[in-house]
Amino acid sequence: MQITVRLAEPFWRSVGQRNLELELAEGARVADLLTVLHQRYPALVKEFTETPPHVFVGEREVTPETPLTDGGRVHLVWPIAGGSTQDD
Repeated sequence: MQITVRLAEPFWRSVGQRNLELELAEGARVADLLTVLHQRYPALVKEFTETPPHVFVGEREVTPETPLTDGGRVHLVWPIAGGSTQDD
């Protein structure tokens, strides 16, 4: 099955492109996708180890066990922590 992966900052810099088209086996899950990304783009191993991405399929955040479907669009987003800088 064909999956489109969109890499957000800073992940895409490790690969050199924002969008990837990957062929995965039928029945693949998000964990399988991440394994393929690690194998094809070793620089992402360091990125994902230091800052694991939030993974979205469509507009829904998913887990590694989430199944993927042919034509699926996956977005890997760098988690950003926010908060107030104001002293309480």
